[in-house]
Amino acid sequence: MEHLSSENETVLRLFIIAAACIGAVLTTIFSLTHGIIEVYPFLYILPIILGVYFYPRRAVLFALAISLMYISIVYLLGYSNSAVIVISTAWFAIFIAIAVVSSSYANRLVEERARIANVLDNSQDGIFCLDLHTRRIREINVKCAQWLRYERQVLIGEEISLIWKDKDEQEQFFANAKRGLGHSETEVIFVAHDGTLLRFVISAVLVTKDRILCSVIDITGSKIVDEEIRKTLEDLEGQVRQRTAHLEKMNEELRAEILERRRFESTILSGNLVDDDKKREK
Repeated sequence: MEHLSSENETVLRLFIIAAACIGAVLTTIFSLTHGIIEVYPFLYILPIILGVYFYPRRAVLFALAISLMYISIVYLLGYSNSAVIVISTAWFAIFIAIAVVSSSYANRLVEERARIANVLDNSQDGIFCLDLHTRRIREINVKCAQWLRYERQVLIGEEISLIWKDKDEQEQFFANAKRGLGHSETEVIFVAHDGTLLRFVISAVLVTKDRILCSVIDITGSKIVDEEIRKTLEDLEGQVRQRTAHLEKMNEELRAEILERRRFESTILSGNLVDDDKKREK
């Protein structure tokens, strides 16, 4: 019923339950009118179980209704046989007990499922469930769908390749998951609905024989910040190199100027000494 609309699914459920009830009632009437009393009570277990499965919160009332129908038919058609009346009364109690116990268990499962769904929907991490064989998205939480700029219902049932384009990364991830190595984090790139490339860290949280529960963390923002920091550091390093080169050039020019001044002073001093020697000789 996974791919049926909610309305069609409801109709199908009601049809199945109605068919099981009608089958049980008709079989009961036939059995009682033909003296067969061993088989027909078991046929009421099926609609009760279906009621518990499809509508666990109303299963007890449904079981009570169909059990009353069962006991009424037996009292009307088998009133002359005291053994049938006794057995039918016992079955009536059994039907109610089955409904109460199974409904209680089913309601706990429904509540647990609702609690888990609430936790997943309010999780700060993105979470989605994949089919290991078809690689289709079975479930996805609101947070992950928001990151990918999709409506949650749009992604459910779609292949993971819609958002994960790199086939090699997919193959490696699924291979690791099947070998039990899925808990290691893998950095991947997903494509959002608007075509934006998003960087995620994905890891397998739970792997069964046909499904894999994945946790993803959006690190696109941190990567952008890292890139900006790296670019800033490179710019600063470039400025430092330019400034160092400029200072080295100024230092070389200053050194050359000092050497030139010293040569000039040496030349002047040498000329003065020669003049003094000539004056002495005179």
